[in-house]
Amino acid sequence: MYKTNLKNIDLTKYYYDADTANKVVRYIETNIKHVAGPLAGQYLLLEKWQKDEIIKPIFGWKHKAGVNKGKRKFTSAYIEIPKKNGKTFLAAAFAAVFLDIEGEQGEVPIFSIAGNNDQARLTFNATKGIIAQSVRLSKKAEILANSIIVKSQRANKYFRALASKSETQQGVNPQLVIADEVHIHKDPDLIENQRKSMIAREQPLFLMITTAGADLYGVGYQEHTHAKEVVQGLRKDDGLLVCIYGAELHDDPFKLKTWKKANPNFGVSVTQAGLEREIQKAKHSKASLNSFLRYHLNIWTQSREAWIDDNVWNESQWPINEKILLGQKCFGGLDLSRRSDITAFTLIWQIDGKFISKNWFWLPEDKGSHSIENSNLQYLEWVNDGHIFETQGNVVDYEFIRAKLADVAKLYDIQGVAYDNWNSHHIAPALLEDGHHLIEFRQGFKSMNAPTKELEAAIMSKKFNHLGNPVLRWMAGNAEIQTDPAGNVKIIKDIKTPAKKVDGIISNVMAYALWLDEPEDMGSYMDAGELFII
Repeated sequence: MYKTNLKNIDLTKYYYDADTANKVVRYIETNIKHVAGPLAGQYLLLEKWQKDEIIKPIFGWKHKAGVNKGKRKFTSAYIEIPKKNGKTFLAAAFAAVFLDIEGEQGEVPIFSIAGNNDQARLTFNATKGIIAQSVRLSKKAEILANSIIVKSQRANKYFRALASKSETQQGVNPQLVIADEVHIHKDPDLIENQRKSMIAREQPLFLMITTAGADLYGVGYQEHTHAKEVVQGLRKDDGLLVCIYGAELHDDPFKLKTWKKANPNFGVSVTQAGLEREIQKAKHSKASLNSFLRYHLNIWTQSREAWIDDNVWNESQWPINEKILLGQKCFGGLDLSRRSDITAFTLIWQIDGKFISKNWFWLPEDKGSHSIENSNLQYLEWVNDGHIFETQGNVVDYEFIRAKLADVAKLYDIQGVAYDNWNSHHIAPALLEDGHHLIEFRQGFKSMNAPTKELEAAIMSKKFNHLGNPVLRWMAGNAEIQTDPAGNVKIIKDIKTPAKKVDGIISNVMAYALWLDEPEDMGSYMDAGELFII
């Protein structure tokens, strides 16, 4: 669990307004009723964690002095809780508070945003249900198909659900934005547009409320990581309140104490019997286990189809002095892909029975950090950190790659480079002319099977050091396994999400294959015979 330590708040800058905090709690418990389930029609009685860790801190902590004197300290909140812990209804309660008793004057927009329209409307529809059962709110609010409007002499408030950037309007400055299920947002544009549009407000609230997701490089995980690092003191964000409930990776998912730890509403809206039903499925299916980890224990996972579990991948690395690679023989793998896509080059060394992998990646700038399609990935950061080299234009510049490989060959003792003859007729002759030992490697089941299985075994046994390369980690998480009728396997990418690349994993498999069956000449890899693994 990661939560803002309220005891560490600087009391020279902030004070706690208990009267306002208690007033909000009292308002919710005397005006808001459950709209579904066995408690429908009964007043919502907030749990202690909801009051003490979310509602009271947000409304109670305020600035002592300066231009923000008396204004709320927390202008954003990141709330992450497993399913069935009252997430959506809690968000709807915030919407009701802002529609009714929050003191902002003038035109006051309130939005619920999500990665798709159905999700965006969940909080909106729950708020409609709250209003319908509230004597106070039903007199004030006008409910339309796509808006909830509350007018008074001091303010004109309206609540809408948005699911795309195109639905936003220029000049609109929302007072409250509820970002629901942040993990399903496909790109950061909608979130960032709303966040920036709140700047003109003196004390807005950007409320992110979500469960864990299955994309460790998407928008949701970036927000999750930022929130964790704020709690850990690695980043400074005084305006962010964090409340993350969940288990840790080392916790036993089959234990009752783990369930209680992850679910703050255990015994209330989350039942032991319900979790026991779900865990029975998880015992027999990796996909069901991953779903249980995400939805009920709030643990972020990779895709259920992942070739290598992200935690196993991360454990297969150790610090080295890269000077030890100089003078040691190595083999390479070159995955050229299409000219408009990522090109990957790998060198692998075997030292003291373990393997060390260094990787280089190239991408046209129009397809990388300059591309709107890739705005949800960390391309710009990877480019800035030197993990990806961008070449100008919309296709990879093979001359740029050729020059880089020449520099690398001067530095390291490269015995040979495996490459796929497909799509290589532009660069292969030039590389041969430069003196590189190219070894043809076909990317079919027959060629890929043994090195793929052996590479996986090396990673599982922590004998393959990828040096923590973040691009390669991302690609490992994108990789899936396809099996032919004979039981041979090869790495493939998810064709439904072409933005998720695996080129670096392919180049590693090819380079690793040369270590398994060292070639005696520059002929075809397949001409050298099958790999025999016993």
